[in-house]
Parts: sequence; C-alpha cells; structure tokens
Amino acid sequence: MNNVAILEQNETLTVEQQSVVEQVLVFTKRELPAAPFPKKYVLSMFIDLQDARQAALSLRAAGFDERNIYILEGRDLVEAISQGQSIMDFLTSMDYDVYLREASRGHSFVAVRPASSTQLKQIRDLLSPHRARLANYIETWTVTELLP
Repeated sequence: MNNVAILEQNETLTVEQQSVVEQVLVFTKRELPAAPFPKKYVLSMFIDLQDARQAALSLRAAGFDERNIYILEGRDLVEAISQGQSIMDFLTSMDYDVYLREASRGHSFVAVRPASSTQLKQIRDLLSPHRARLANYIETWTVTELLP
C-alpha cells in the first residue's frame, strides 16, 4: 500500500478512488500479458510511471475492465523483447524501433483493449490529461495514431 500512500500525498482521493487505486495496483505487477498479446488495443507511452498509473486509474474509473488494462515498465518491455517475447511483433519496424527506444529510456506504457472501436475517442480523452505520448490503436493490419 506504499503506492497508495504516495498517491494520497499528491492528491486527495475519495474512498471510491482509493479502492480503484488498490485495484489498479494489483494489475501493475511485473509481468506482460499472456502471449500472444491481443490485437486491437491502444498502446500509449508515458515518461513518468506515475502518469501511467493515473491513466490506468482513469480508464478503470471510466468502466474499462481491469483485465484489459496493462501497465508495462520500460525495463520489463526491453527484457521481454530480449527474450524473444515481444508484444509488438506485428508493428512495422519503424514503430517497433520507436517503442523499443522509449522502453530503453525507462519510459512506461499503458495498453488497454477497448470493447469496440467506438471507445477510441474516450480512451484518447482519458489518456491525454496524463501526458500520454505515442498513443496508437493497433489493429490486426493497421496502426492508427490517437494523439498528435
């Protein structure tokens, strides 16, 4: 619960928000989603891990299923890629290089799988206030930028 204490120092949380934070912290443990990583999800990069956690909290509070929200720290992503377990095998080499470079810099990522493509604007609007970067909707054959 130390992470909850840190969050509380930065802002006052309602009892409901604290419950959501505790739920978010449960799925932020060091592990990648089961392979193969599902297609049709939004992958966004955050310079600050705290911003990534707050973005995940916002998604959860908006009703997104916590089983479809992942926080990935850069070191975990780099480690997985070095072991051949890449969640980005289907990205173009240019996109792959950008995400790998950002992961190597220690940046964090949030991946969320929307129930339908109609939720993309909502996801973008929830991620944006938390300084999301490189937010892309990754489908089976295409990558769509959600943030400029």
